[in-house]
Amino acid sequence: MAPQRSSKRHSLRADLGAAAVALIAAALLLGCSSKEEVVIPPASAEQVTLINSAQGRALIESPEKVLVIDVRPRGEYMSGHLVGAQSIDAAVPADWEFRTAELDKDIPTVVYCSTAACSENAAAMLLRAGFTRVYDLGGIADWGPEDLSVEPPG
Repeated sequence: MAPQRSSKRHSLRADLGAAAVALIAAALLLGCSSKEEVVIPPASAEQVTLINSAQGRALIESPEKVLVIDVRPRGEYMSGHLVGAQSIDAAVPADWEFRTAELDKDIPTVVYCSTAACSENAAAMLLRAGFTRVYDLGGIADWGPEDLSVEPPG
């Protein structure tokens, strides 16, 4: 009888081991195949909507027309900027007022700078200028290389 017990234990261990391997494989497959959905918060005409880099990427890559404004000085813009971003230096009031006056104020507008404080100020300026859907993407220094597509210098 002892050999049968050992055989049953071995069979049970093999079955448990196979089940554990199957569960781990299923978890890995499910984890790799499902992509976490990024939720873009709705914008409001009364306040700036803060977004992170994943939300910024989703918004910029969405089928909806989106205006992206880099408010850093021109030299910083030329050192690398988001693909499709317009350069409007928030620190030059005459240029800022002229350039923002000609833009569509009712489409989603994403603003970023070198730092979050700078982009926050520029986003507030856009609201005061009548923009209705302003998203503050923060500072470019806070993003990782995989977060958003940055055009190289040039």
